[in-house]
Amino acid sequence: MGNRFTDKIKRDSINITQIFYEEMKMKKLFSNQLLLLTVFAFWLKTELVYFMEFNLGVEGAFQIFLLLINPIATALIIFSLIFLIPNRKLRTLVTIVVYFALSMLLYANVLYYREFSDFLSVNLMTNVGNVSEGLNGSTFALLKWHDILYWVDFAVVIFALLKFGKTYEKKRRPFKFQLLPVILGVGMLLLNISLAEIDRPQLLTRTFDQRYLVKYLGVNTFTAYDGLKLVKTQQKRVQADSSDTAEAENFVNANRTATDNEYFGIAKKRNVVYLHLESIQQFLINYKLDGEEVTPFLNELYNSENSFSFSNFYHQTGQGKSSDAENLIENSLFGLPQGSAFSTYGGTNAFQAGPAILKNEQGYTSAAFHGNIGSFWNRNNAYKRFGYDYFFDSSYYDVSKENSTDYGLKDKPFFEQSMRMLKQLPQPFQTKFITVSNHFPYPVFKEDVTFANPGTKDETINNYFSTAHYADAAIKDFFDALKKEGLYENTIFVLYGDHYGISKSRLKNLAPLLGKEELTAFDKAQLQRVPFIIHAPGIKGKEIATQAGQIDVQPTIQHLLGVDGSKYLQLGNSLLSDKPKDTVVFRNGDVITSEFAQLGSKVYRTKTGELVEELSPEEEERVTERKHYAETALRISDDIMQRDLLRFYEPSEDFKLPTVSKIDYKLLNSDIK
Repeated sequence: MGNRFTDKIKRDSINITQIFYEEMKMKKLFSNQLLLLTVFAFWLKTELVYFMEFNLGVEGAFQIFLLLINPIATALIIFSLIFLIPNRKLRTLVTIVVYFALSMLLYANVLYYREFSDFLSVNLMTNVGNVSEGLNGSTFALLKWHDILYWVDFAVVIFALLKFGKTYEKKRRPFKFQLLPVILGVGMLLLNISLAEIDRPQLLTRTFDQRYLVKYLGVNTFTAYDGLKLVKTQQKRVQADSSDTAEAENFVNANRTATDNEYFGIAKKRNVVYLHLESIQQFLINYKLDGEEVTPFLNELYNSENSFSFSNFYHQTGQGKSSDAENLIENSLFGLPQGSAFSTYGGTNAFQAGPAILKNEQGYTSAAFHGNIGSFWNRNNAYKRFGYDYFFDSSYYDVSKENSTDYGLKDKPFFEQSMRMLKQLPQPFQTKFITVSNHFPYPVFKEDVTFANPGTKDETINNYFSTAHYADAAIKDFFDALKKEGLYENTIFVLYGDHYGISKSRLKNLAPLLGKEELTAFDKAQLQRVPFIIHAPGIKGKEIATQAGQIDVQPTIQHLLGVDGSKYLQLGNSLLSDKPKDTVVFRNGDVITSEFAQLGSKVYRTKTGELVEELSPEEEERVTERKHYAETALRISDDIMQRDLLRFYEPSEDFKLPTVSKIDYKLLNSDIK
């Protein structure tokens, strides 16, 4: 009796188990399998991108583990919430739309990273209109054939949702069970953040390099966090008042270098011509390929006895690239940690820029020249707040398909056509000319090619040498025209590279041309050097090896012109001081001095490029002090920019901010003879 009863229970249990299994397999679990497939597909794609596209500096098993788990949490949270939608058609549609949006975000970061070795911020994405108007085909140069791998999963997910979505259970489980995947996702996210904090303390509060956030938390979490930071920053802007400038004033006063030497005022009242050299890097100076100079005229200026030439001058740009360079040069302030200062604050902030300072101090007239549309990087608004009297954009030039690139008028016709405006400006004047021919993807036109192909595997690098050679020839023609018009002798020329030209992803193909088989992190940092030349006819110059950056340009020019810059909130210092600061701070928090290069978590000796395994206590103290200086400078610059603190700061009773409403760049061509 007992055995028969036991056997019956076993048989019934087996039947119930089978029925339960079939029920779960065919109906209840299949919806979870769709969720699992969706999350797995996105995770797999993200990992492919991590390892094929991004150089995240992963070190050790723990960081690899974090890299493997960080895409899961946000994907699980997002898609689990979507799967709570009871209506099948709506659920399927929302899943497809969101999956596509997340895929586009990831792929946009791939394209952006290929050129800029950085990640898209919310700030940059929301201001994309200020950039995209000036672009055409350059994005296509970033596409690669294997990119199709990043979209195969999307097709698979769509197929699975449409094919098997109908099997989603008709009778839904209790809501608390449906929430389990969401709770699991939130738990994984909190675990991810906790583990990241263990490996990188204060990850979310002291990070200047976005690479760390992506490495530890993933693209989705980084984007969400970046958006929250943007909202918080906007709130801080509203709450700011005049007392908030005190820290900036104290920092600037404590770190200012003296300018009371023989260079003060030796170029007073001279015209100033800035030449913004698109993507020109320092390694091109005095470089020869098969015995031929790439930039013979820049070499002539660099080596001239009438030039102050800087051999260790670095770009300090962030995501704003060319616009960041202008901000650094004009205002002696850093760009933003994410996005472009021009695009975000160029039309609203108060600035104490070079044009306004020279107008107030010495009565200068100012003008900017650019063969692209005025709205590119929001220049038409930013320049008004900088105090530029005139802005000659592409509307003042004869631009055609034959004489232009995706970024505007080619350099030779640009300089040639600019002369009619330039020679009519009241003197003394400060002008800026923005070149574009040497802009990625470095398009080569047969009629302009006069330089040999270096023959690397990368056509972008090959073209770079040709377009740089063309840009150099255009600058020579411009100087010849200035001499002809009598505008050369009484002018100082400020030539600077805006940022790197060859991105980090391409450096392995550049290395052989530099005589190296492989490039270290220190070598790559050295390739962030760009030319900086102050050419002053009749004034004896010299080559200067101090470690310097774009933030130091404005104080240096003011030094030469006899302007007392001590009253202005400028974070840079004159490079002609008897005791220069000898420190370069990068937007990601790295620091280079004549003694050490602090690159991420590693320290190198600047003179030898040798990796330092162990610092002495005295060296450790100096390294720590410079790191603290860098972090403070970046934070103060961000405060000034994000909270618009210069609206509260009056450098003197006589200084007047530009009256933006009275500045009109819409001159008629008939007004220009």
